[in-house]
Amino acid sequence: MSKKGLNIHKRKDGRWEGRYRTGFYENGFIRYASVYGKNYMEAKNKLLDAIANSLPPEKHGKEKSFSEILRLWLDNKCLHLKGATEHRYRTVIERHIEPELGALPVTAITSVTINSFLSRKMRTAKRGGKNTLSPAYIRAMAQIIQSAMQFAANEEYCKPLKTDIYKPHLEKKDLSILSREEQDCLEEYLSVHTDSISTGILISLYAGLRIGEVCALSWEDVDLNGKVIHIRHTVARVRREDSERPSATQLIIDVPKTPSSVRDIPIASALIPYLIELRRENPTGYLTSGKENFMSPRTYEYRFHHLLEESGIRQINYHALRHTFATRCVESGMDVKSLSEILGHANVGITLNTYVHSSMERKREQLELLHA
Repeated sequence: MSKKGLNIHKRKDGRWEGRYRTGFYENGFIRYASVYGKNYMEAKNKLLDAIANSLPPEKHGKEKSFSEILRLWLDNKCLHLKGATEHRYRTVIERHIEPELGALPVTAITSVTINSFLSRKMRTAKRGGKNTLSPAYIRAMAQIIQSAMQFAANEEYCKPLKTDIYKPHLEKKDLSILSREEQDCLEEYLSVHTDSISTGILISLYAGLRIGEVCALSWEDVDLNGKVIHIRHTVARVRREDSERPSATQLIIDVPKTPSSVRDIPIASALIPYLIELRRENPTGYLTSGKENFMSPRTYEYRFHHLLEESGIRQINYHALRHTFATRCVESGMDVKSLSEILGHANVGITLNTYVHSSMERKREQLELLHA
């Protein structure tokens, strides 16, 4: 039973506790003190007296720079971030945000400051070149800055931003998928050139696995008797904590990014013979490497592109196999709920917005039903 505006709650020992701010620690985090009461009103009266008699929060040294705020924000954020996500955030911060905004006092960071920074990044992106930033990448910068500033305002390091931050509009691109002719050609090639690489490609083509999930797949995750693949891991790139170089990274076997990505996928009948044959040759370890050590997704994608070249199929990225699988499922009439769970989407809306599109002919047919 906590009242709005006052930090009061009932403890497990039956007492009521009220908390209030008394200042800051040397690391910049807020210091709290507590009062206690036998009931809510007693705790409330003590808390109001304590707040009234307390001195204004002391300034903790010099004003914090935006770089310090970003570090505090990320440390707080890391409590519930996956290692790969944390690495991406750090990379964006260190390569782009800190060099231009990091030295500024956090109180000097305004919506105008931020939008000017993002505008410069957008102009660079429009000019093109080798290191061109995508609108999605710049949008990620904007979201990081906005979240860090909200954190700073909540912790009373600065005032909240008064106007909106510009976020680049993301144009919806057409999905890259294999045509039916290309898919037939690829499947025919893979059926002749059977090995761990080709089997992994077939798994993505028949079950929609991401490349990190395929590389992390071990025989412990494959139940041939029950005809189920258990997705419990993925390969992720994270920062090396034992290295002095900030940019040093390493690949690890990690749990999937979201709870919905942990899933069980039925094995298609067409895939069973390939898995049985591969297990006969390599009964332990990881499927795509055939060894006790997993294969890097970058290495696996390189071999995938080499295979496309050999089979005479146009170059596509590996993720197009997942898009191809989902598109074929929609075309065959699979219900969206089942497809969403197989793909590991957080909700059905993602699946609908990504793969289910109504053509003009389909819309016309549905309208004509009104007058049938």
